[in-house]
Formats: sequence, C-alpha cells, structure tokens
Amino acid sequence: MAVEIQKKYLLGDYELDAGSHSLVLGGAPIPLSRKRFQVLLYLLEERHRLVSRQELLERFWDGHEVYEENLTKCVSEIRKALADQTKPHKFIETVPAVGYRYIGPLIEEALQPSPSTFEIERTRGVKIVVEEDDGQNAAVATEQTLPGKSPARLNGHVRPAGLGKSSWLRPAVLAGVIVAVATGAFIIHRSSTRTAAISSAPIRSIAVLPFKNLSGDQAEEYFSDGMTESLITALSKIDGLKVISRGSTFRYKGNETSPPEIGKQLGVAAVLEGSVRKNGDSVRVAVRLVSAEDGRVLWSNESNDRKISDVFSLQDEIANHVVAGLRVKLSEEGAQRLAKRYTDNVEAYQLYLRGRFHWDRWTLKESQKSIEYFQQAINLDPGYALAYAGLADAYFALNGLGGASASEVRPKATAAALRAAELDDNLAEAHTALGVIKDNYDWDFAGAEREFRRAAELNSNLSTAHHLYGKFLPDMTGGFDEASAELQRALELDPLSPGINKDLGEHLYYSRQYDRAIEQFKKTLELEPNYSAIYYWLERCYEAKGLYDQAIEAAQKGGEIGGVPPETLAAEKQVYVASGWKGYWQKRIALAIEGSKQKYYEPYHIALMYVRLGKKEQALDWLETAYQGRSGWMPSIKYDPELDSLRSDPRFADLERRVGLALQVH
Repeated sequence: MAVEIQKKYLLGDYELDAGSHSLVLGGAPIPLSRKRFQVLLYLLEERHRLVSRQELLERFWDGHEVYEENLTKCVSEIRKALADQTKPHKFIETVPAVGYRYIGPLIEEALQPSPSTFEIERTRGVKIVVEEDDGQNAAVATEQTLPGKSPARLNGHVRPAGLGKSSWLRPAVLAGVIVAVATGAFIIHRSSTRTAAISSAPIRSIAVLPFKNLSGDQAEEYFSDGMTESLITALSKIDGLKVISRGSTFRYKGNETSPPEIGKQLGVAAVLEGSVRKNGDSVRVAVRLVSAEDGRVLWSNESNDRKISDVFSLQDEIANHVVAGLRVKLSEEGAQRLAKRYTDNVEAYQLYLRGRFHWDRWTLKESQKSIEYFQQAINLDPGYALAYAGLADAYFALNGLGGASASEVRPKATAAALRAAELDDNLAEAHTALGVIKDNYDWDFAGAEREFRRAAELNSNLSTAHHLYGKFLPDMTGGFDEASAELQRALELDPLSPGINKDLGEHLYYSRQYDRAIEQFKKTLELEPNYSAIYYWLERCYEAKGLYDQAIEAAQKGGEIGGVPPETLAAEKQVYVASGWKGYWQKRIALAIEGSKQKYYEPYHIALMYVRLGKKEQALDWLETAYQGRSGWMPSIKYDPELDSLRSDPRFADLERRVGLALQVH
C-alpha cells in the first residue's frame, strides 16, 4: 500500500487532516467543499503572514476578477464551518480590501511514515509515491495531482496515468522515478540534517508582540497588553536571552507585519504572537512561537477557558513552554527568577496592569489615572513592590508633563521607590526609580550611578536601566561618549523607542553637533510624527545655527501638536513677523509668566527665554527659582549651550557648585 507523510492540525476543538481532506469536531465531520478546504489549508500553511486576496484568486480561481465574490463567500463558509461568524473573528482575520490571515489556535502534528518509505512532493507538479516493498510485487506508481480525479487501480496499486495502453513507456517512467526518488532522498537527508542541527541550537533573541484582545470589549485592552508585558518581564530575566522591550514590540500592535520582517527590523531570531479572550471571570490565551528566519511555527498552544484566579499559573505555563521552544536551558536560579511573582492577589495585579496601561499613554490626564490605579493595587496588597515602582514612575511623569512641580512629587516618588526597594532589593525597576530621584531631584550623582548600575546588573534586558543611565551620565561627568554607548545598548533592546532616539538627539545637541542632532530628531519623527517634544529640540537646534525662520516653524508645529490654542500660535507668529526673534521671545515670556499663575511652568525654561533676550540677571533669578524648586533640569547647567553667556558670572558659578554637591535624602 502507498505510504505518504501527512499532517494533522488541531485548531482548538477542531481537527483538520490534510491527507483525508477532513475537518472534524468532537468526532463528527464538518461539511466543507474541496475548494474551501484547500483555501483553509493554505491559510494554515501560510499563517506566518497576511495572504492577499489577489494571491488566493490566482491560486484557486486563476486570477479572474469575476471570482471576487466567490472568494468572499468561500471565506464566509469556512468561518461558518468553524463557528467563527461573529466579530471579532477568532480563526480567520480579514484586512478589508487586502487579504486574510489565520490567527486561531493551532497545534501541528506530522504523521511519520515507516523507515522504508520515502516521499517526494510536488516534483514539477507531480507527486511521486514509492510503495513499500511487500516482498512479492515491488511496484512503483505515479499519481497526477489533478483535483477531483480518482486514479484507476491496477492489481491493487495506483495505476500511473497513461500506462494502460503504452506499456513500453514503463521503463522510461521507472527510470525517471528512481532518479527523482534518489535525488529527493538526498535532498531530504541534507535538509533533515540541517534542520536537526538548527533545532538543537538555542535561540538567543526574541520579540513578544502585543497579544490581541479578542474579548470584543475595548475596556479589556489593558489585560491583553498586561499579559504581554508580564511575559516580557519574565523572559527578560533569563541570562543570555535578548528580549526586545515593549516600547518597540507594541509599535506592531494592530498591523500585519510578518514575523520574518519583524525579526529583521528588531534583530531577533524568534517572535512570540498571542491572543487573549477575557470574558468575565474566565480567560483563554493562545500563543505561538515563530521563527523569524523563515516563519516556521516552532511551538503553539491554546489554553482551555481558565478562571481569572488561575492567571498566574497560566502565565507560568506559557513562559516555561516558550523557554522550551527556545531550547534554552535554565539554571536552578534562572528557573526561580522566571517563576517569581510580585503578588498573589489577582485583583491587585489587574489594577497594576491598568496603571501601566494608562502610564504608557504619557499624557497628563492618563498619568493621573495611573497614579490612582497603582495606589489601589497597593491598598489591596501593601507588599506589592512592583506597584510601588510603578507609582514612583507615575509621579515622575506627572512632573515631566507639567502637572506638578519637582518639590511636590519628590517626597511622594521617593517614598514609593524606597518602599519598592525595601520590599524587594532585587527589583531592577525599584533601582531605576531611585536612580532618577538621586539624579533629578537630589543631585546625588554618585548615588544615582550606583542605582542605575545596580538596575542594569539585576536585569540586563531592562532597556529603561540603560536608557536612564545613559541620560544621566553627562550630569555626573559632563561628557557624552560613555553616555551614548549606554543609549546604544538601550536601542538594541528597544530599537523603535522614540524616547531613546530623542535622547540620542539631545546628546548631540548638548555636545554642539547641531546638524547631526537635527538628523537624529528627524529620524525620531519618522517613528513618531506627533512627538511634540521633538519640535522643541528642533527649535533649539535651528536657533543655535541662526536659522530663526525654521526655529519658529518648529515651535509652531510643536505647539499645534501639544494643544496650544490656534489663536495663541497665530499671535506668536504675527509678533515674530512684526518684531523679529527678540520680540517673539518677549511675547513668549509674557505668556509663560501669566500661565504660571494658573499652573506649574518650568522655571528653567523661563530662564532660557531671558537668556535669549540677553537679560542675565532675570535669567539667573529664574535659575535660582529652579534650584530652590529642585528642578530636574538643573544638572544640565553644566553643559547646556544656551547658558554659555552666563558661565563667567559668579552667581552662575555658585549655582554650578551647589548643584554639584551630593545631597543625601533624610
């Protein structure tokens, strides 16, 4: 009897047998026409990418436009067979007017043949099957791969097409088959040897893409995002494994970039994809590990419906399966780090996820929301170190976004960060928070260096540790070479981060490389066109080069994105046209001082405005105000080019001396 290598796919509760063209649910066959089965099978086999409508038309309908409706109906019938007719679809995803992609659960099973069997598929459109020798009649047969054709039988074997009347062709066909089989066997041997060699090597880099929220409720987005971030955090603790940070992987949220392309862009060997379906108190998670080299699925699985109270054990299972799929061997200590939990309170965990979700939006309103959620998580679990670290980060954001002064947030952020470190001194996030406090608010530069170094040692995959350390180093040394090296390390872990790219541009500006800085800022805008802070720095670069028209244009664009009223921007532009550069800054100073009566306005920036007008005394007064308010900008007086005109003044020298003191928090 003829023996072939066949495959079975488990699609959740469904079983698809490629060889028998069958789809089964609970032992009962699901009716599906041959064409629809072929389309479904093709989508399964090409699951690593979006398959265009045109490709499906050309493959299954000869590319005729008249069959557009047939394709739509075909996919609809496949969905009906899989009970996938309501949105959001859980098996086949549609990108309107573009194509389709299989997104459902999948486990692939290969049914191995006996050792005496060889198979060669699709040899110039012909499938050649070598029959197993039964010791009596070693026949060889070929089968034309024509849809819907049943080959005739001859003595219990498959009759080769066309051999019934022309028996003289048999020797030629037999010779061709033997050559093809021998060649195929050699290729298979070479391929399997290479595959075995590859599969035995551990995978050393991975990107975890944002899990899709299949709950149908946008309000549950925080949970799918949080599951992704939790897995990134867990995997990042594995020594020798490069794990891309969420800042870069979340830029792929909602798009259809293929794993090989993602691997190329992020510099990783594997990509983890997943989906989360949360419904009340139950959750179901489907994940698959994909090779970034060729899109092969290395491992996939879908959990059954689990109680939300089991979310921690579910995360542990997924993390351990991924580690196995990466072929990474963990030490006992590594296994303990992977399994570490920061809370056993599921409700507190969900509140923490909500806090991170809103914190990541980086707006004043969202930062205030994040503080509320972190505090609620802490109220439920006072021993939740990670929530305290998140609370400190939220206070930093509140200050950075102009929602509160440094003197207001400093004691709250300090208390939260110290408590996080007290609860878990091995928590890298706690030490990055302490580093920010010691750098920006305490000006304890030696202490800040210790904290940032400690964070990087605890978690070498934490891009934030390298990023903040690189951002800090000029405050201590005044130099930028070592700082840039740290930022480059951060970029390896988070290559698509607008923030890290921006800070590289800042270093170039502060080191007076204005053209390179402009180039870097424009590159950052390609990543995030609506990043208003970039226009602030472009304004300063153009000003340093004497290009005031371009500086005004950048300032106007930044103000527009930042929500400055159009009438205010128009008035500022009119003043510039009528009164020039200095008249423009006089207007800006008046608006800033007036605005500071209603809400916090960074005094360091007002000082820079007075510098532009050549009013040194007023500039020094505002710098003193910034000093007294513990402004996080003060350490940059060491190297800020805009302050060069003040450096010979004794008051400025005294400020530098005072900022340079290592002040301890008591």
